Amino acid sequence: MARASNGEKPNETRVVRMTLGGIIRVAWCGFMVPGVAAQTPASPERGAEQSPRSSQVQPQLELKRFSLLSGTSIDLSPDWIEREQMPLPPSPRLARFAPQVTFLEFMALENPKMHSTLRIATTTNPFLGGDEVALDVQMHSAAGSGSGLADYLFYFFFSAPRDCLDGGSEAYRKAKNQAELPDHTAVSPDLSIRTDCQHPPTLAGFYSRQLSSGVLFQVTNGVEFAGGIYPEFYLTPMEKVEASGLTFYVFEAQGRMRLDLATVDHFNLPDEMQGAQADFFWAVGAPSPFPFIRDPQRKNVPLIQVAYAGMGLGSDKHDIFMRLLRQVHSR
Repeated sequence: MARASNGEKPNETRVVRMTLGGIIRVAWCGFMVPGVAAQTPASPERGAEQSPRSSQVQPQLELKRFSLLSGTSIDLSPDWIEREQMPLPPSPRLARFAPQVTFLEFMALENPKMHSTLRIATTTNPFLGGDEVALDVQMHSAAGSGSGLADYLFYFFFSAPRDCLDGGSEAYRKAKNQAELPDHTAVSPDLSIRTDCQHPPTLAGFYSRQLSSGVLFQVTNGVEFAGGIYPEFYLTPMEKVEASGLTFYVFEAQGRMRLDLATVDHFNLPDEMQGAQADFFWAVGAPSPFPFIRDPQRKNVPLIQVAYAGMGLGSDKHDIFMRLLRQVHSR
């Protein structure tokens, strides 16, 4: 729980939206803590006049706690369910191309009513020695660079289907071997193999498709690379969130591609989702302060990574993700 200091209320969350040039917005948002959700609202019978809406006792939502063995947990509504256990990312087909980070724990959750999906993980710290400016620059680098937000989501959270990665990797291997046959008078330094994926009609398949239509294996001037095939995204400014003793840096990629009827039908979505757009979030955090610098008193502090994908008409899912993020705790 956050401690009160400098006049701050103890049960509040500090949210700072940032750009490379500095802070452009500061907001204060209340957040729910375990136990508060179960409390009965105060009685209106105190002499003060109540509006019809405020005089009605609002039912309190009981939250479910999903926990990792490390003690990291998140409190969610009963609509959220845990998917079957998944192998730790990244896929072996992508591991040597992905940013160098080791996933220690991983949990995948879905909310079928909201057509949303959530991943929470603990990892080693690949950002040690940097700072928040360097993190911001990295995550806002171009999709396909191998280290930007879209790439990070592709490698670790919303990857292509396994059979597509296997097929693309095998096609690339064969093409590369053929280019290196001894009867070739010259070997082209450039090779690119694109594989478009068939995504299963599931929420995980849907968001994988919205992030990337397939996988690209290539070599350019002797340098090999594998990554997604991305549509256009709008990347919002980085935000810094402090809550429950944790510091998070938050990034958002707003999809620009509207869902057509064929997509809605294939993924078994409601017809009213036609025209909606996908919205992706990724937050990386740790017990405050964030461990950019090696601290002899806090060695090998694991990071908490939270990824969320939702969709909607006209507005992004920023507020929903922020409410979810404020329900993350670490003992």
